[in-house]
Amino acid sequence: MAKAVNTSPAGGMKWGRQPNAAEKIRAEKQNRSKSKASGLSSWVTGEAELKMGFVIVGIVLFLAVLSFFYTPFDVYEMDTSVRSQAPSLQHFFGTDNFGRDVFSRAMVGARFTLLVSVATVILATGISIVLGLVCGYVGGMLDEVVMRVIDAINSFPSILIALVMVSVLNYGKLTIIPALVIMFIPSFTRIVRTGTLQYKNADFVKSNKVFGDSDFRILFVHILPNIYPLLLSSIVIGLSNAILAESSMSYLGLGIQPPIPSWGRMLKEAQDIIFSTPWAALAPGLMIVFTIVGLNCIGEGIRKKYLS
Repeated sequence: MAKAVNTSPAGGMKWGRQPNAAEKIRAEKQNRSKSKASGLSSWVTGEAELKMGFVIVGIVLFLAVLSFFYTPFDVYEMDTSVRSQAPSLQHFFGTDNFGRDVFSRAMVGARFTLLVSVATVILATGISIVLGLVCGYVGGMLDEVVMRVIDAINSFPSILIALVMVSVLNYGKLTIIPALVIMFIPSFTRIVRTGTLQYKNADFVKSNKVFGDSDFRILFVHILPNIYPLLLSSIVIGLSNAILAESSMSYLGLGIQPPIPSWGRMLKEAQDIIFSTPWAALAPGLMIVFTIVGLNCIGEGIRKKYLS
């Protein structure tokens, strides 16, 4: 049997048997199984979802930011000589029935759709954090009144509330934001309130009270960071819901008004030409789908990584 001489880390000499072919195959199988296990573990821990989500959302954000400085074609210029052209190297997603480049309009539509959605979630989150922390910490009559108002808001269909708000505020570029904010306040408030009720009687909160910390410091320095992971996951999912809500409102003609493009408005305009020019709906539809999938991957990854 063949022998091999190996040098140990200490500088000594030791004799060892060289692995045969069967042992090499067994070692390769073990290495492959380890690599598969590590790949599965990345899905279990949520890291794979986070990476995938950040890549997808990053591409959409890049196109939205790029639209401030560059678009392949003017999104407002009409050219009847190239109307209803199929996708090509010059027009990636073709042109609509007015000769406008669909891909360029989808880029600019991403800017306005994301602007409305992000502004909605930021405002709704800020209001909900204050309401949820105060109601959960103080309790009593204040908690009862606020929660009953939230129950009343939840008793109405969200789309109906948004329609009423937009009608009251008149149509405009950004009037849809307060209508959508009202839709998202109840869910975020309940999450923050539940977390506050969970931690307000915790030992670390009681000890900080003994040391003389103010209620403001206890709420925003000690309690809020503990419910931050759960709130962050809900915010990401809420952002995807806000995109769907904005697109639905724009599709109904109550969101972003023409000639400013938005994904929902583009789908509405493509409805009448869906059989003759189906690619007019392809770009905004894909942008909505990919953005929602990316945000849901991020939200699921956060849930697995920090809450499981």
